[in-house]
Amino acid sequence: MKNNLFLYKYRFLFGYIIIGALSLIVEFAIYNFLNKFIEIEIIASLFSVLIGILFSFWCNVRYNFKISKAKRNRALIYFIIISFSSYLLQIFIINRYTSYFAYETLRTITSGSLFWIAYLFHRHYSFKDFKKVGVAIYANGLEDIDSLYKKVEQYPDFIHVDIVDQTFNEKSKKVLTYKTEVIKGYWNKKMIEAHIMSKFPKKWILDMTENVNRIFVHTDIDEKLEDTLKLIKSKNCESGLVIQTEEEINVFEKYNHLIDSILILSIKNPGYSGQTFNHECLDLISKINQHKFRYKTTLVVDGGVNKKNISLINSENVVSGSYVLNSEKPIKSIRILQTSSQYESI
Repeated sequence: MKNNLFLYKYRFLFGYIIIGALSLIVEFAIYNFLNKFIEIEIIASLFSVLIGILFSFWCNVRYNFKISKAKRNRALIYFIIISFSSYLLQIFIINRYTSYFAYETLRTITSGSLFWIAYLFHRHYSFKDFKKVGVAIYANGLEDIDSLYKKVEQYPDFIHVDIVDQTFNEKSKKVLTYKTEVIKGYWNKKMIEAHIMSKFPKKWILDMTENVNRIFVHTDIDEKLEDTLKLIKSKNCESGLVIQTEEEINVFEKYNHLIDSILILSIKNPGYSGQTFNHECLDLISKINQHKFRYKTTLVVDGGVNKKNISLINSENVVSGSYVLNSEKPIKSIRILQTSSQYESI
């Protein structure tokens, strides 16, 4: 069990090492092949390195970090810049010792020496949009935050706070916005976002902006949406829009300059927990991913997410509530979602 946990914790690093080694093999094979036909060694080297970089990038975004297609172009730009900067530094070193060792030997040594620096830069820039999993917690009623923390500890990538008032669900319990402060205390290094299900979200926004990083509101609120989004941003929070239908994409287009994130609600009735995943939302996810403004927004999918459908969801962030919190092993359930059901044996 401890070995499995170790592999899970460092899964990105191990994947990066394996892919890096394979990319070097690909690079050397191409380099040796081109050397038979190209007299200028630097051209053969540059071309083979470029192929190795593209191979490494594709494998990392596809199998390791699982970057959504909508964010891959930006990731590719960062990856090429960082990788070529590392390569140029390596060439400087290689040229000084090329008379003592073979090119492949020097390339392997210098690449390994700069590995950690390149990896840290890639994690921070190239692969920052890897798939993240958030756990949903209601700010209604007397749910014990301490007991929830003991269930999931620090394993969620972010915490998603649901706020439902009687304008959305007449049977909802009293909203306790002070819970966001308690949640912030337990997960003070995590991104905390709030999904406000209210026709009048302004009062809840003003109560919680000090404790959350991102706030989502619906398109059909009874307050002016533009002013609400501006209010969120004025409080140094990311502003988010909840979308459930294709028609609401027009709202996103109209206010895209004020929107940092989109939350696609993958259930039919907001404000009610325990609903099943609505597969019709997959078309909506696809349309958002193809939208011209998608590159500057973060996509979150919330509702009915579980191990059976996680691999179908092409999004940076997903939120799960009952699947995680009601399972016998909540932490294992989080791991399953974070790895798109590929590591159920952990």
